[in-house]
Amino acid sequence: MVPVRYVENEEATYCTHHQQYLVKKDLDTVWNAYVSIHPRDAWHGSMVSFGLQYDRHSETIKYLNDPYSGLQAGQVLILNLRMLGGLLNLAVAHEVEEVCSKQHLIKLSYMQGGASEGSQWIRLEATPDGFTRISHLTRYKSKSPFRDKALYPPLHTKAIGEFHASVRKKLGLR
Repeated sequence: MVPVRYVENEEATYCTHHQQYLVKKDLDTVWNAYVSIHPRDAWHGSMVSFGLQYDRHSETIKYLNDPYSGLQAGQVLILNLRMLGGLLNLAVAHEVEEVCSKQHLIKLSYMQGGASEGSQWIRLEATPDGFTRISHLTRYKSKSPFRDKALYPPLHTKAIGEFHASVRKKLGLR
């Protein structure tokens, strides 16, 4: 399993998708939720569900009900995308490449063998009123311009929306 991450000097070949969310909780509380939520709970929606996790450092596989010690670089998440009312199920994989508490940044990259190449950055920052703004930036490409322009944006918006809603739920918010 090899990540196929965003390559900065090939920027013109990638598409960009950006969503922002506001959480009415302080930065430290929200950051802790993002890095401690079990993947089974984080990826639990009508479209996206958690399959398993491979940890490169310990060379172990974690399943749905295994204990979870938190988000760390080197974790590979295998997710199931349920589309067309369940008629189509696709496995996708992301590697956690960076978890930086100082910058409140999480970086994920797609894995070789999937339809997409690129990376995602989830950055948290405090707002002046004491809340937390979450910025979810994705730089991606595939072999299909139609897929990249017409299919990917609405499907990705739904998938990451479910993910961020799951973290909000962990925080006791709707």
